[in-house]
Amino acid sequence: MSVRLSERDLRVLAKCAVCRWLTTSQLQRLYFPHVTPDAVSKSLRRLHNAGYLVSHREHRMAEALYGVGRNAKPLLEAKGLTVEIARTPPRQIAHMVGINDMRLAVEVEPERLAYFFAARELGGLGWTHTLIPDAVFALKPSPSGVFGLEVDCGTEPLKILVNKAASYESGLPDFPAVRGVLFTVESPARLQALAAAMHHGIRTLPICGATIGDIHQSGAFAPVFTRLGSAEAKGSFYELCPGHSSQPS
Repeated sequence: MSVRLSERDLRVLAKCAVCRWLTTSQLQRLYFPHVTPDAVSKSLRRLHNAGYLVSHREHRMAEALYGVGRNAKPLLEAKGLTVEIARTPPRQIAHMVGINDMRLAVEVEPERLAYFFAARELGGLGWTHTLIPDAVFALKPSPSGVFGLEVDCGTEPLKILVNKAASYESGLPDFPAVRGVLFTVESPARLQALAAAMHHGIRTLPICGATIGDIHQSGAFAPVFTRLGSAEAKGSFYELCPGHSSQPS
């Protein structure tokens, strides 16, 4: 099936190549903000039927995931992108979706973002540390310290999350200074429980948390984060983790 690709189609394909798999709602927030869900699905099915996208659905009630199909690979590689054809999503789909949620939320302001690398990309950068963040990203001007991202889907004991936060405090040799650690969680109740758990132990490194719902509603750069631990202030993550240099306002 031959289709004529619009600029929006090309942006959809490129973003799927970077993120590996994106949900219908993630693509809608990015490229179809004023379009009905049915119209979005119809547009994505058109690309799927033409071999530019592949899709996956865990069960009938689950949201569809879309990745790069075989016909998109040469098209995107001609534009300089490294492309891996999507085959099977990872087992922890909710976790992958959470990482991409934050990625998309900070990428909407490219003038502020220096880089964003998900855990799956770190190996290609020569990452050898025992600690493997769910993602790392930095703001401009760079270098100004990096942020570690941890996505909590509510399935791990709080003690594990606290221990992982503490492991950041020992630092990452040969890597820019960690400016702060950000947790995204599913609900206000989970955020409250995580905040209470973070009270145990001294936190020299800023640890902040926000619900993914607040990030969707207001944006990642909005004052939706809470400083967890001894001083539970609320604000934007870059204000709560000031680092050593000024950040764009």
